[in-house]
Amino acid sequence: MSWEGWTLVVVLLILVLGWVLWLLASRVDRLHRKVLRSRATLELQLAQRAAAAHELAMSGALDPVESVLLADVAQRATAGAPGGVVHDGLEGVPDIEEPPSDIDRSLVESELSRTLRAILETHAESEPLTDNPLAEEPLRRLDASWYRLELARRFHNAHVAEARRMRANPVVRVLHLAGRATMPEPFDMDDARPRT
Repeated sequence: MSWEGWTLVVVLLILVLGWVLWLLASRVDRLHRKVLRSRATLELQLAQRAAAAHELAMSGALDPVESVLLADVAQRATAGAPGGVVHDGLEGVPDIEEPPSDIDRSLVESELSRTLRAILETHAESEPLTDNPLAEEPLRRLDASWYRLELARRFHNAHVAEARRMRANPVVRVLHLAGRATMPEPFDMDDARPRT
């Protein structure tokens, strides 16, 4: 083969290699965008569950102590929302102001889950809330929002795991195909629903 033939082969190999690297970088970028979209969905579902819990607390179906307790925890879950779900910096906005150290979103949301579970399981044993017409609509909204929250969190964590696996690829890591994007973090919380 002549030197022109070898040059053509080398140029074609460089083009193919560049194309493959561009595809890998595009895939990493798409995975980061998928994580951000699923994170926005997770934020929305967390807010809807907190609103549904607050609605149940204000419905008049619970006794005053349960109502105040549930309203307080739901309010804290709502107040923790501006801090974001995960502080990994993937959004690309520099953290000018660090979130207050006493607000850990996963702990607040887990506390809301445990409080709801305790109240609903207690009422299932003594006087079911489903028999109370005041609680019918808030319970339906709470159940639907809780189910969507479970799905949103699972999808978010699955997308994060997929992005982390892709970024663990030696080619992606060595050639910095992820750019300056930070490693996405999963969101872990207690989101188990009541047994009833």
